Amino acid sequence: MRTRKGKRSEAFWPSIVMKKWLNIKPKVYDFSEDEVETETETESEDDDSSSTVYRLRHRRGKSETLRVQYINTKDVRVTIGTWNVAGRLPCDDLIIDDWLCTEQLADIYIIGFQEVVPLNAGNVLGAEDNRPIPKWEAIIRRTLNRSLEPESEHKCHSAPSSPVLRTCSLADALADKIAALPLEYLETANDYVWPEHSLEETPKLGPALSSSTRIGFNLTDNITTCNPHDVGLKGSRLRRSHHSSENLGSICVQEEQKLEQVVDSFSAISDEFSEEEDDSFLEAAIEEHGNNRGRSRTKYVRIVSKQMVGIYVSVWVRKRLRKHVNNLKVSPVGVGLMGYMGNKGSVSVSMTLFQSRLCFVCSHLTSGHKDGAEQRRNADVYEIIRRTRFSSVIDTDQSQTIPSHDQIFWFGDLNYRLSMSDTKVRKLVALKRWDELLNNDQLHNELHSGHVFNGWREGVIDFPPTYKYEMNSDRYVGENPKEGEKKRSPAWCDRILWYGKGIKQLCYQRAEIRLSDHRPVSSMFLLEVEVLDHRKLQRALNVSTAAIHPEIFFDENEDSEL
Repeated sequence: MRTRKGKRSEAFWPSIVMKKWLNIKPKVYDFSEDEVETETETESEDDDSSSTVYRLRHRRGKSETLRVQYINTKDVRVTIGTWNVAGRLPCDDLIIDDWLCTEQLADIYIIGFQEVVPLNAGNVLGAEDNRPIPKWEAIIRRTLNRSLEPESEHKCHSAPSSPVLRTCSLADALADKIAALPLEYLETANDYVWPEHSLEETPKLGPALSSSTRIGFNLTDNITTCNPHDVGLKGSRLRRSHHSSENLGSICVQEEQKLEQVVDSFSAISDEFSEEEDDSFLEAAIEEHGNNRGRSRTKYVRIVSKQMVGIYVSVWVRKRLRKHVNNLKVSPVGVGLMGYMGNKGSVSVSMTLFQSRLCFVCSHLTSGHKDGAEQRRNADVYEIIRRTRFSSVIDTDQSQTIPSHDQIFWFGDLNYRLSMSDTKVRKLVALKRWDELLNNDQLHNELHSGHVFNGWREGVIDFPPTYKYEMNSDRYVGENPKEGEKKRSPAWCDRILWYGKGIKQLCYQRAEIRLSDHRPVSSMFLLEVEVLDHRKLQRALNVSTAAIHPEIFFDENEDSEL
């Protein structure tokens, strides 16, 4: 039972063993996460509305009327990675950037491991060994947050922080609003307000009033503060400048009118743009590309960390996206020894992102290359789907299943092999004839025949088989046969599948990390998720109020006639 957010009381290890033997399911929310404060005053209001939105979603169900009237869509980038690490501990300086595709950062990372601990009797029948988990989490945290550090060698020459600057709330609000706008809107506003001036000749804007001082703005930006290629907002960022009392007294009324005109124009642009893009994502993009105030802060937080014997799932999201993720639940299912031990099985994560329900299933299925082994793997899949339940805290009778989600991803060491002779497999691998190999891939054939994963999809595989390699080597096991060594033909054991609408795969690849006898696999997706349009809903509520109280408008008309 969790005692506070992000922490759980330590369980007595004999009780863990008894739960395994008696097949007692863990409690809802039995997972760990980062304890981080991400709420502000404005975010608290958003959180309240988000919780209200989720209740409305359950009330509306799949009402197409409400979907058309009040629901918009938003693209969210998701990266999924899977790796069977064969019980090997990582070194502290392990580099996994290629695996997590950090060259193009995602909004959400779902990282699944198999055999994070050796699958021996002690780990399967006894208490779980979670000692490798902190090492992996430290590597993931370092990789995701390090990738946000600026690569430019330019130094920042902006003015030091000042108590006077911090007192001007209006100035801060205006600067943040304009900095969050895209380039095309800023260029439009610049042409609208100062069409006769070049960038270097742009006059100073009028002052913004505060309780004790006046703060002026200069539209020109010091480009040396960041990388212009990354920022893409050259000349459009506002820079605060502090004026002396003499300068403040000489500011003319015309400049004040200009400032009001700028505020009005940017407010109109911001209102129009906010209907299409969420402010939190714009602010996150600005922070990642040149906002010095956000470079030292953590940008990704861990919202789920769950282990079942060797299967381990870790979910990370952008800090600003955390408030839009709700209803986190996990469901571990063991299908290994005696039909329910955790040496094989799955750990599934359910969440609500905005108003879309997402499910991620990390699994490790039955191994083996004998005839008919693919049927046992198919049976594992059906058993996982049948037994996975995401119980509701409010109503346990309305627990969700895997198919009840809008978008589903299944990944892990699925262990499907190639139904060919070992000699022919190795020959085709050497010739890189992937299409011919895939025609004999068990998962490929079972999926297209509808025997398992009916209706699911997988991306094009254009990389070598991920299993089985010699440790710390690029050679497949069996290339130099050793006496007593089991024969293992190369195969694509590590896979990523998906099901649902609004999913576009951007890449499907493997990384060349030699720690294990498997190569890690990752895939990046662009998800179209549903987002409630608060403006449309508010307008509808205003219309409803006018219809209920028409006498208000009649009174106004009567007064105007008089």
